[in-house]
Amino acid sequence: MRRPEISGVIVDYDKNPIANCKVGEALTDQNGKFTLPEMRYNAFLPTEIFAMEAPPLMVLEPIEKEGYEKDEISIFHSRGGGQPKGAKSVMDTIFLRKINQQFDIPALLKNSEWQLGYTKNADTLLLVKNGFKEWCKTDRCNPFYSEYQGLTDNYYTGAKNLPEGMIRRLIDLKFGNEKSEVKVNRICQYTSTFEGPNKEPDTLITKGTWQATNQTIQLNIAKITEISGNFKISDVDLYQMKLTRLK
Repeated sequence: MRRPEISGVIVDYDKNPIANCKVGEALTDQNGKFTLPEMRYNAFLPTEIFAMEAPPLMVLEPIEKEGYEKDEISIFHSRGGGQPKGAKSVMDTIFLRKINQQFDIPALLKNSEWQLGYTKNADTLLLVKNGFKEWCKTDRCNPFYSEYQGLTDNYYTGAKNLPEGMIRRLIDLKFGNEKSEVKVNRICQYTSTFEGPNKEPDTLITKGTWQATNQTIQLNIAKITEISGNFKISDVDLYQMKLTRLK
């Protein structure tokens, strides 16, 4: 298999369908729907026969529409090329971002839940909103999540952002109304060995306040001074945000 059948719907950030959007070789209809047919090929590869493994599958299908940022559907599976005929990949809804897309930051944060990671010196904070993985179906948003994981998980990513001995630091934020309360739940997990002694995970539940404009955010979190302060919004999307500390 060179490509499974891929189908989905392209919409803008207000959930309006985008017609005549090019997805691979296809165009979306008036309802934003598209279908890319399955593609297969014949090949005799001795290495595959001897190794008894299916070939890899790598699919890259560009998404293009005038007035919108370019995006791309990518599918990779190390042995996915061995799938039988009739394979399908349903992308569901893909959100295409307009060029110079504007955001109402207070409305984006109000009554919502996010996860937060920060750099060693806490000069940069990355936030991902609950539902990020369901929203992120294309290449444009994947690098941001990888960067976020590098700030929060030394064990999985091999990064060294966390203090020595700590393998994960998970911080959940639950924002209330504008200029209101934010509830915070932080869990820190530590290295475990057979020899021990091992430190048990610790949990901190606290709260603070937040205030935002479309350019800046002020956070005041009790007991977690590292993530308190004034920040510039240096990158934002529906389910992701990058904050840079103001000096």
